[in-house]
Amino acid sequence: MKKLISILGISIVFFGLNSSFGQVNEESAKEIANKLFNMCLKENYSSASNLLAYHGSDESRLYKDTYTYSNSTEAAEVKRLCNRIKAMIEISDSYDFGSFRNRKSNGKQVQSLDIIFKSGNQKIKNKLTFISINGSAVVLNLD
Repeated sequence: MKKLISILGISIVFFGLNSSFGQVNEESAKEIANKLFNMCLKENYSSASNLLAYHGSDESRLYKDTYTYSNSTEAAEVKRLCNRIKAMIEISDSYDFGSFRNRKSNGKQVQSLDIIFKSGNQKIKNKLTFISINGSAVVLNLD
């Protein structure tokens, strides 16, 4: 029993440290990808903005904030990204998740998940990059 409690305690500490360092795990990345894809298909841009890391001219918000949909410039960027995702999904028969990796981007620890869009015999590979902002996984980039 003591050994089980020790293992449980170590696991809690490990996962707690892992999330405090901003790590996004593979399951949460897949969950966020599916949520984002569904929001884009439904043109639910306001909700999608909460899953997309801010990429604008305000350097104090980079890697620290998501898009603010009430800002017309940021709303336009969210719509552009969602329309790109929606188009890829609509021209595909299906999609699968591929490799999940930890890597660095601009000196920041990020995680990436390959997305393979399938249409007939053709496969198109894209990559979603994730970062943790305020303890939540969000999409940093779509390559």
